[in-house]
Amino acid sequence: MVSPYIKAALVTVALTLFGFFVIGQLDAMRANELRASVDDLLIQSESERLLYTYAQVMGNDSGALCDFVSTSSESQSSRTYALSEKIRYYEQSNLLNADYQRIKDEYYVSNAALYLNARAMAKYCGTTPYRTVLFFYRVNSDCPECRAQGGILDTIVSTHDNVRVFAFPADSNLSFVRLLVKHNNIRAVPSVVIDDSTVLSGLQSEEQLNRYLGKQNAS
Repeated sequence: MVSPYIKAALVTVALTLFGFFVIGQLDAMRANELRASVDDLLIQSESERLLYTYAQVMGNDSGALCDFVSTSSESQSSRTYALSEKIRYYEQSNLLNADYQRIKDEYYVSNAALYLNARAMAKYCGTTPYRTVLFFYRVNSDCPECRAQGGILDTIVSTHDNVRVFAFPADSNLSFVRLLVKHNNIRAVPSVVIDDSTVLSGLQSEEQLNRYLGKQNAS
């Protein structure tokens, strides 16, 4: 006759293994979801880059091109930032599997490409329909103020059609992110950089950001 203690131990082991299996499946689902979103972002950034190349090679009317790129970029802005919020949540929760690091790095590279596309548009068109905000936060150690700043920027994005936020971890090892940190002289997190000129260190309230970003959407 099998000891009840052995039975209990076997049940415990079985439940533990089942728990690991479920967690693994959830992690795989999250990774696949992020992979699809990042792939869309990569396509978007490459499409915008090709538009500029087309204009330079074909000599297309700059006014028509700028109007087209402006409409396309604005329609993707909130979705891109929403993905950055999800990335940060998964980073802080440590929820994903081994594929996550590569997916995350691909997101940062594509997000950086979109940021450069935005700056290229400003130079090519002589103007830009939206304000750019770089948001630097930390992921390798806890940062409650970074989470709070992310929530405030969520509100800013939802209330300002003309604001586009690009979020990057200041403690990333990616060379381009490190260059952005150095170029903007980021010494503390959270930090935000508005229009590549105004650097605000520390947690910024919605009211403080509105002083630089102007009026909200008409209600």
